[in-house]
Amino acid sequence: MTDFEIINLLLTNSSEGGNVFNWRFVFEHTVNLVLLLGVLVYFLKDSVRNFLVERKGSISSEIDHAQHTISEAKKKYEEYAEKLKGIEDEINSIKDSIVKQGGTEREEIVKHANLASENIKKEAQETIQFEARRAKQEIQSEVVTLALAIAERVIKENLSEPDKQRFVDDFTNNVGDEKWHQSQH
Repeated sequence: MTDFEIINLLLTNSSEGGNVFNWRFVFEHTVNLVLLLGVLVYFLKDSVRNFLVERKGSISSEIDHAQHTISEAKKKYEEYAEKLKGIEDEINSIKDSIVKQGGTEREEIVKHANLASENIKKEAQETIQFEARRAKQEIQSEVVTLALAIAERVIKENLSEPDKQRFVDDFTNNVGDEKWHQSQH
C-alpha cells in the first residue's frame, strides 16, 4: 500500500458527502505498531544493548587512543621545536664564527698581500738599480773601448818614431819606480 492509498483510507467519504476521519483504521495500525515495537524490544533488547555497549567501548577506546596519539604528537612537536630552536641557535653561532673567521682571514690575506706588494716593490727597485749600474758599467766599458780605439788610431796616425820611443821609455821608468815603491812598503 502506498502513502497516498493510506491517506485515502484515513479520509473516507461519509454518507453526507464530506470527509470523515477513520479512527478505527488509525487505532488498528497504532496497536500493530506498538506490538511490533514491543516484540522487537523484547527480542533485540540484549543484542541492541550489547551492540550499544560495545560501540560505546570501541568509541571510548578510539577516543583514548586518539588522545594518546595527540599527546605523543604534542610531545614530539615540542621536542622537534626545541631541537629546531637549538639548531637555529647553532646555525646562527656557526654563521657568526664563519663571518668572524672570514673577516680574520680577509685581514690576513690583505696583510700578506700588502707585504708581498712591498717585497715586490723593493725587489723591483733593487733590480732597477742593479740593471742601471750594469747598464752604466757596460756603457762606460763601451765608451772606454771606443775611446781607446779612437785614441789608438789617432796616435798611430799622428805619432812619429821618436815619440814612440819616448813613450816606451817613460812607461818603463814609471813601472820600475812603481815596483821600487811597492818593495819598500
